[in-house]
Amino acid sequence: MKKALSCFILFVLLSCSEAIQESDLQNLNGIWEIEKVKLSDETEKEYKINEAVEQIQFENKNGIRRKVRLVYNGNFLLNNIIQKFTIEEKDNSFYILNHTEFSDWKEEIKLLTNESLMLENEQGMKYYYKKRTDIKIGKDGKEI
Repeated sequence: MKKALSCFILFVLLSCSEAIQESDLQNLNGIWEIEKVKLSDETEKEYKINEAVEQIQFENKNGIRRKVRLVYNGNFLLNNIIQKFTIEEKDNSFYILNHTEFSDWKEEIKLLTNESLMLENEQGMKYYYKKRTDIKIGKDGKEI
């Protein structure tokens, strides 16, 4: 009985996550590296080595995302494809509304800290990211 109660308490604590606040959205700024993707059927794909990371710049509910390709000599290359997005708050959740010339899609921000980001798309796929602090790129795309 004691073991069952301990398991239940642990489950409740892990299930309750703090809601994301608007002030937390500034944590989006930075370089993010994907760690894994969990498909809607709960199958996971882990990314142990990444040749590209994602730069996110966010301010006043608007932002951009772009890929940064890591080069083996320690440098990086930015691509010129800038994906614009806005943030929408609905039912105590925050959503990234992505827009490119080819597509529009929505991702719910399920977890956001200064170190971790988890997004869930409309198909139920969950994307887990970790923040990279060893790459410094300014808003102009140049190394800081």
